[in-house]
Amino acid sequence: MKHLLFSLLFLLSYTSSTIMQAHVELDQPVTHQPAQVVRYLRSQGIQFVDATWTGVTGKLYEITIPVTRLESALNDGMFFDGSSIEGFTNITQSDLHLTLDINSLVLSPWKSEGFACARFFCDTSSENDPRTTLKHVLKKAEEHGYTGLCGAELEFFLFKEENETFNPANNSSYCAIELKAEMKAFKEALLYALIHLGINPEKIHAEVAAGQFEVVIGCCDPLTLADRIQLTKYAITMFAAQHGYKAVFMPKPVYGINGSGMHIHMSVKKNNENLFFDATKEYYLSDAARSFVTGILSKAYEIDLLVNPEVNSFKRLVAGYEAPVYLCCGEKNRSAAIRIPDVNHQTVAENNGAAVRIELRWPDASCNPYLALAALCKAGFDGIEQNLPATPCVNENLYHVDLTAITARGIQTLPSSLEAACNAFQNSEFAKELLGQSLHKTYLAIKQNEWKQYLQENDYKNSPEITQWELNRGF
Repeated sequence: MKHLLFSLLFLLSYTSSTIMQAHVELDQPVTHQPAQVVRYLRSQGIQFVDATWTGVTGKLYEITIPVTRLESALNDGMFFDGSSIEGFTNITQSDLHLTLDINSLVLSPWKSEGFACARFFCDTSSENDPRTTLKHVLKKAEEHGYTGLCGAELEFFLFKEENETFNPANNSSYCAIELKAEMKAFKEALLYALIHLGINPEKIHAEVAAGQFEVVIGCCDPLTLADRIQLTKYAITMFAAQHGYKAVFMPKPVYGINGSGMHIHMSVKKNNENLFFDATKEYYLSDAARSFVTGILSKAYEIDLLVNPEVNSFKRLVAGYEAPVYLCCGEKNRSAAIRIPDVNHQTVAENNGAAVRIELRWPDASCNPYLALAALCKAGFDGIEQNLPATPCVNENLYHVDLTAITARGIQTLPSSLEAACNAFQNSEFAKELLGQSLHKTYLAIKQNEWKQYLQENDYKNSPEITQWELNRGF
């Protein structure tokens, strides 16, 4: 009872923001007519609206307007200085346009200084807009009758600053029971917020390393998932800061312990049924699903820059520490880049295989989720359309197999550095078609420049340890 009281007091006693007590379900009738949207938000006490968009590298941006200006913004959009956003446009073509996506509306579960706020995700008029890139991939897939379904396991660290040093927030191990009341309250407050943001969190738990946690985002379409990943990272960062912690999404913030990934679960629906399910096949995985897997594996090396975009990403992707570096697929095999999760056999029969899916284990949360999901979805959909042959499943622990033997079996490894990933991306016709000439060139230039800066700061050596340059970027 004492702990419950502490949790409730924590939820209700922020100095500058208070959790709203009344939550309005987002599936209540909100039409696409701007005037009616405004009336709906006014009825919920909304006074401010955040228009949010994502830059080329995944950074979030926003413009906040009073609700009195929302109808105009929904009808006409808004302008912003694109030359001030990395990778969008130059100073001579600086005016860019925002289009608010009504379908992305969420109501904030907390009040800032007593004021209620809503949020829309936006598309921009830039040819380098990541969200628009993903929408183009999904639209083309829909023309073939495909609807992607995705979920994500988002791993992150919490650190506490003590004597100018960041230390893990706790010493927990995987799924350890939480003994610190303040940490328990943080986790429950975060879940409360994510639920009321409509993010559909499934769970939060301690991960393998000290100070490491995982939030699982439930299944939805890829565009919604990308929005939810961005919003979840934002909420984690905000709640961590309010509770005296530093949330870090670096793939490998601490040398010698497990890093953080962002595992993505994927399946495809066609004619309102799971295209990945076939009751007669091994692992219940249909021929279409196997072609989807082959499509992704065939392009994984050349699109890795979109999935693991940081110097630090490749400090995580080393053998051991459960990091999947081998481009193959295996049932319940955590050394493989793609895993086939186990499913409850009774549930499979009851829901016609809805739970059958694949899990991509090598992405990390430093990626731009719109670009990462665009690349993965396109590669998979192309695999289905081209009826690519099934890639044989590998079910032994590849960490215990000699690299020469792995190579002899035709199993490729992921790039070993940001430089290698840049080179593969630069020569990829698939990546150029996916992103278009402008975005491909811009994204590559940004990442090549990061690699150059990293080498300059470290005497032109690629250290296996975590450098201060990486920590400055990740913290």
